[in-house]
Amino acid sequence: MGLVVLNNVKTAIIRVSNNKDHFVKEVIKASKVLSSHEKDKLINWLFFFTADKPETQQWLYEVLDKEILVS
Repeated sequence: MGLVVLNNVKTAIIRVSNNKDHFVKEVIKASKVLSSHEKDKLINWLFFFTADKPETQQWLYEVLDKEILVS
């Protein structure tokens, strides 16, 4: 069940990754539904996903600075 939710979160984030407000909103939603272990997996995936997207990576750092995905 958790893997399905995590994959759905990733799909949603990919879909909105060109819009900061939507990107942040999806990450906040993910933080409310994922377990601590799933949040760790999501963070790792987000670093990989944003590696070649400097603007989106900056949004990720802003989210992480606010400790939204902290377990």
